[in-house]
Amino acid sequence: MKLSPLLACAVVFSGLGQAIPTWPSSIDELEDVMFLNTGYKSRGFSSHITPCEFSEFGAGRQTAAEWLRIGFHDMSTTNVFFTPHGGIDASIAFELGDGENIGAGFNTSLTTYSGFFNSRLPISDMIALGVYASVRGCGGPVIPMRGGRVDATAAGPAGVPQPQNGQGVFKSQFTRMGFNVTDMIQMTACGHTLGGVHAGDFNNIVTPGVSPDDFQLFDTTTSFDNDIAVQYINGPNSDPLAVGPSVASTRNSDFAVFTADNNVTLKAMTNAATFNSMCTSILQRMIETVDPAVVLSDVIQPYEVKPTGIQLTLLSGGTQIQFSGDIRVRTTTRSVSSVAVIYKDRNGAGSTSIMTSTGETANGFDDSFSFYEFSSNLPADSSISSFTVAVTYTTGATLTYDNNGNGFPIQDSVIVQSPQSCQTNGNLTVVAAVRGTTTAPSLTVEQKVARPSGTPIPSLVNATVAMAVGASVGPYTLYSTIYTIASTAGTKYGVSSGAFADTFKNAEDLGAACAPFGSTAPNSTSSSSSMASTTSTSSSAVSKSSSASSTPTLAVKPTVGAYSFQGCYTEGTSVRALAGTSFYNYTAMSLEMCASDCAGFAYWGVEYGGECYCGNSLDATSTLAAIGDCSFTCPGSDVEYCGAGNRLELYKLMSQDPSSSSSTSISSSILPTTSSVSSSATASPTPHIVRAAGLYNYMGCFTEGNGVRALAAASYPSDSNTIEACTTACSPYMYAGAEYGRECYCADSFSTGSVIAPNGDGDCEMACAGDQYEYCGAGNRFSSKIVNSTTKTSTTPKETTPAVETSVETNSISAVEQKEINSIRALTGAVYYTYTVMTLEMCAVNCALLGMASLPAAWQLFRETTAASCTYYGAGSK
Repeated sequence: MKLSPLLACAVVFSGLGQAIPTWPSSIDELEDVMFLNTGYKSRGFSSHITPCEFSEFGAGRQTAAEWLRIGFHDMSTTNVFFTPHGGIDASIAFELGDGENIGAGFNTSLTTYSGFFNSRLPISDMIALGVYASVRGCGGPVIPMRGGRVDATAAGPAGVPQPQNGQGVFKSQFTRMGFNVTDMIQMTACGHTLGGVHAGDFNNIVTPGVSPDDFQLFDTTTSFDNDIAVQYINGPNSDPLAVGPSVASTRNSDFAVFTADNNVTLKAMTNAATFNSMCTSILQRMIETVDPAVVLSDVIQPYEVKPTGIQLTLLSGGTQIQFSGDIRVRTTTRSVSSVAVIYKDRNGAGSTSIMTSTGETANGFDDSFSFYEFSSNLPADSSISSFTVAVTYTTGATLTYDNNGNGFPIQDSVIVQSPQSCQTNGNLTVVAAVRGTTTAPSLTVEQKVARPSGTPIPSLVNATVAMAVGASVGPYTLYSTIYTIASTAGTKYGVSSGAFADTFKNAEDLGAACAPFGSTAPNSTSSSSSMASTTSTSSSAVSKSSSASSTPTLAVKPTVGAYSFQGCYTEGTSVRALAGTSFYNYTAMSLEMCASDCAGFAYWGVEYGGECYCGNSLDATSTLAAIGDCSFTCPGSDVEYCGAGNRLELYKLMSQDPSSSSSTSISSSILPTTSSVSSSATASPTPHIVRAAGLYNYMGCFTEGNGVRALAAASYPSDSNTIEACTTACSPYMYAGAEYGRECYCADSFSTGSVIAPNGDGDCEMACAGDQYEYCGAGNRFSSKIVNSTTKTSTTPKETTPAVETSVETNSISAVEQKEINSIRALTGAVYYTYTVMTLEMCAVNCALLGMASLPAAWQLFRETTAASCTYYGAGSK
């Protein structure tokens, strides 16, 4: 197949120098965590230190400072005169009880890092990355970062510098580490520009009860700057390790260090540019202090073009292979017009081009990225061996990225069949398709297993399991096996055979039901555009029909529960069409699953096969597209469409459809007795908001108060915390809130300053400690519940028949009921929907938190004057 003239004339881009890695690379996992801070496929590493002064563990702590500090403590026991001499090796994980690493920050930092830990990302690299992130995230310079460290398996020697040491001892200790006096001063100043000293840990350095939260900063700012030097030299100096009680207790270690060269180095560091230059150099040397046997990578730079989520899947019938994934393009300095994937068959012949669809975006501290998604069905016989990527920029220039001259390699000898694989009740079932000439494969499983008490870092336990041979389909043979795992959290699996492997898959991504392997080949050969000199691009369009049939066939589904099909819609312009919340399941998504996850929202839609989005309004920039654009088959139901790249299979609550009624009344078709949203029996569990638990109903995602707990009456932290457990524990109280996975708080009122989280439900997406499929808030965010009536606190039974409540706390009903006029809401400040559990109290609380409910008639349920309508609208308290 010939390329278009534009692509044929494109410049071949073979790399930007030695630092650009060849994909796949050993640093790929680290590169993702390092550069994808926010947005699509973000790993969320920087969220723990954003903003710079933030700590998810409460007031009086600064996580960025703790990450910088653990880097020094882990390195500082090194001895360059002996082998092995240590360095950044995560040995601190086994040294937390030795008296040299005082403070909660070491344990919590390692706990955070352990969430990213796997066979491709050691804790020691995370410690080094924490130094990079804390400095850059707090406004400091870019510390060059390399990967490849090796984790220790036991404690190292003692030797962390202590505040009571004398100047001579400090010099000796830094010499042992490989640093001179100037280095010692620079490293101390660069390390002490963030954070401070806790009175609870060192009461002979900081007097308890004097500093806010008993935490005295080294200088007067929380950012990475040279104030530590400026204030020490020019005053006023508030460094607790230089002045104050530390002088009398001879623990003024910063004074001892800074005066080691009569303040010469520190005076130079009062210049901001000099300070940043010195810190860049010394902190890089600090995190590159490793054992001589360790070979570090080149300094990590972001890929200009990086394939992500690349997967082959043998399709039913065995004659076609689905080739899908995303192409991540760095857009920091250039805007992109289009991206094409150009692949060669399994013999290295041909050049077939697949056009991609514009997908999501992501950002790092210094870089921006756009993702371009694709999915194309290839003949199984000819298949694929490698591809290049042609990027056309808005300037008109086209560059072809060829992976440093190697092409991006793809092997098709061993393919994990995600649709036929699943996990349920601890049983991991894996199916793989293996080329007939390949030897029998085996399953590999990597699990995180908690170590004995004393270290928060789990160990990695690996297992290899033989697979049983199954049916032959086309050029492939199917193999399968079942293996029991303790948890899907952090579990990786893969299938290998000799030199061929399809590995590093997340067990958490698998659904609860294994789909059978079909015998009939798909009708379409491709679900994205392929460029061929002899084929019209319109010939691959997928027709869609909504006609009924006695035998289920792939077609538009007119209704799903209480929702009706609206059409195939585009995403918004630089925004989500539906911005309420989202759920992902690329192996078992169905329309019923998305409807269930989005229960309570006015709209939901499925995109790209496995993405479910919910919202109460459709963004104005989302437009109706051709129905054939939504051509992806749902992985959880082969008779349903689940959108496509940048295309939503959109559904709307029928009562919200203007065409269904000219009035504001809710359609009787979704009365509580008939309005349950259907849910497929085979749909896999996905992380979700629990909208009702016992007597409690979901209110939303809220922030903590201003320096106080939002719900301060009682707390019930537990490593088995769930929403149900939290609401049960909080049963004597009006409100319950689950935070940071394992924390549960209760109260009858909110403290000052607690408000709805800036990103709404999206801010509360940390899994509950006791149930990975339930959301239990996040750092400084809690999933709030309100009891669905006030009867339990009243000595008089509430009316059992519907009635108008003339007062709810401080609000009274207006003398004249407000009417919706000319299709405009009478109240336009905010809106909350729940069509099954709404009560007056719930509405009052939601509006009060926005400062609305203190005004007469400042909130109202959307209700009509008939008893039936009123009964429905107060469905949670009839």
